[in-house]
Amino acid sequence: MAFDSLMASSLRRSLVASLLMLGMLGGARAGIDEDYAAGMLSYQRADFATAIPVLRRAADAGHAQAQALLASILDAADQDDEAVAYYRKAAAVGNLDGIFGLGTMFAAGEGVAKNVVEARKLYIRAAEAGHKPAIAALAAGYIHGDLGIPEGDRKGPEALKWIMQAAEDGFVTAIEVLEGAYRAGGYGLTVNIAKADEYRKRLDALKGVKERKGRRRSGEKQ
Repeated sequence: MAFDSLMASSLRRSLVASLLMLGMLGGARAGIDEDYAAGMLSYQRADFATAIPVLRRAADAGHAQAQALLASILDAADQDDEAVAYYRKAAAVGNLDGIFGLGTMFAAGEGVAKNVVEARKLYIRAAEAGHKPAIAALAAGYIHGDLGIPEGDRKGPEALKWIMQAAEDGFVTAIEVLEGAYRAGGYGLTVNIAKADEYRKRLDALKGVKERKGRRRSGEKQ
């Protein structure tokens, strides 16, 4: 009985210690998430001086989204080496913004040697998971002949796939290309004037929204 009591007491102590540790870890995680949220709020307010140290604290604690956001701020500030380091950390755990951001650095040759083939691989990885900026970047690559895409592939099925996905996401250039393709043929599409007119209506609607927003901003500044 004494042995049983001793074992029960030892198990209770282990359980309490485990619960305390879990509580500490949960509290630490909550603190990291709070830092990211605070940093994001400052970023949205364009208060970068406040955002950077808070995001850096979360990023250094392993918060992947904080790593990707901090990297984008550092990239905009031309601190390319550090931006690449944080993008790599985020990409390593599968963060889509991190993967895409690292691709942009390879595409531009900022903080790393320029490598458009590697950039395209990273864009594809993010795009296949539904990352809209990566989808738009791939579509633009096929349309403009960037990212080391062979000339013979620029009008093929893979090109059409990404251009159509980008158009669905509202990427204006992709919509323009599809309107032209349906109106005159291209990308293996059959001429379809009704479909071309649908894309033209979408373009007009999108441009109308942008013009209204522009007028609103202009009025706010006055």
